[in-house]
Amino acid sequence: MNRNDGHLDPFSILNGTIPMPKALSPSSAAEFKACPQSYLFQYLFAIKQPPNLALAKGSMCHSALEEIFDLEPRERSLEHLQNLFRKNWSEVRLSEAYGPLFETNINTENDSDAKNERDIEAERKWGNEALALLSNYYELEDPRIIPRPNPLEREIWVTAHLSLDPSKGATAKLDSDKNEPRADIDGEEDDTFFVRGIVDRLDYVAAPHYPHAENDDEKSKGGCIRIVDYKTGKAPHFKYSPATNQRIAEENMWQLKIYALLLREMIYNGKAYSKSGHLQNISERDIRLLRLMYLTSIDGEARFLDMDLGKSHDERNIVLQEIHQDLSSIWKSIKELVDTQDPSNFIHCNREWCICHKLRPKFVPGTLYEENG
Repeated sequence: MNRNDGHLDPFSILNGTIPMPKALSPSSAAEFKACPQSYLFQYLFAIKQPPNLALAKGSMCHSALEEIFDLEPRERSLEHLQNLFRKNWSEVRLSEAYGPLFETNINTENDSDAKNERDIEAERKWGNEALALLSNYYELEDPRIIPRPNPLEREIWVTAHLSLDPSKGATAKLDSDKNEPRADIDGEEDDTFFVRGIVDRLDYVAAPHYPHAENDDEKSKGGCIRIVDYKTGKAPHFKYSPATNQRIAEENMWQLKIYALLLREMIYNGKAYSKSGHLQNISERDIRLLRLMYLTSIDGEARFLDMDLGKSHDERNIVLQEIHQDLSSIWKSIKELVDTQDPSNFIHCNREWCICHKLRPKFVPGTLYEENG
C-alpha cells in the first residue's frame, strides 16, 4: 500500500480492485454528488477520518435528545437534558475515538520526552457550547408537552432495495386506472440497489388542513407522519431571492426526502417493523411532513425548517419519485466509474475544506485526478 517514498498506491489498496459499495446512504449519496474523489476515499477505499469537534458535539447532542424521551414527560427538564449530555460525554471522553480531541503536545528539549496533556479549558468551552445548543432546543420545543406516543420512533433504521427503474417503485404511478398494485420487486437484486439511513425521530401529528381543497385527500382532517432531523449546525440564512431561497430549502431537505422514500418503500413492501410496533400501523399515505430542527442560527437561536411533501398522495408521489430518480442516477454513475477500475476518473471538487484536498497529496502523483495537474 505504501511505496518507499511514503506515498500511497491506489492500485494496491484493496488488492488493486475498486469495489462497488454495498449500499448508499443520504450522506454517501450527497458526498458523491459533491465530490466523487472524496467519495472514493471515504466509501470505496474506506479511509476513515477521525472524529472532529463538530461531529463529536453533534453525536453527543443527538444522544441526549434521543434519551430525554425515555423519561416521563414531567421529568424532561432542561437540567436533565444537559445532564444526559454530561453523562454520555463522561463515558467516552477518554476513549480512543474522542480522547485525542483535546490533547495538546508538550514539547521538551528531548523530543523523545514529548508528551500529551489534556486541554481542560478547551474541553470546557466546547462542552458549554454544546449545552447552549441544548438550551436553544428547549426554547424551540419543550419535550415535557410532547404527548405520548410521540415520538413514535427514535433513531430508527430505514432501509429499502430500490429499483434501478424508478417506475417500479412505491412512488410510481399505479399499473392501471383500476389501482392495481405494482409488481413486487423484492428479491430482484440485480435490478435493485440498497439504501439505508437512520431517522432521528418520527412523530404522528395533525395533518395540514386546506379548507378549499378539492378532494378528501387534500382536506386531510386526520393525522400524518412527520420526519424530524436534528442539526447542530446553523440554520440556512434565507437572505436571497425567493427562487434561491427555495433552492436552498430543497437542498437542505434532500436527506429527509430520502428517509420519506425509504419509509414509503418499507411500508409498501410490508417490511415496516419496529420494536415499538408503531410502524406496523402506519399507511404509506401517512408519510407527509418533514422538519429540520436546527439548534442554532445566524442570530444564535434554534430554528425549524418545515416542508409539506404535498397536499395529495399524488403530489407526494411526484416529489419522492424525483428522489428515487436521483438515487438511481447516482448509483448508476458510481457503477460506471467503478467499472473503469481507474481511480483517476473520480474527479475532485473545489470546496476548500473538502477532505479530497487533504488526502490527494498522500497518493502517488499522477494516479488520481487533479485539476490542472
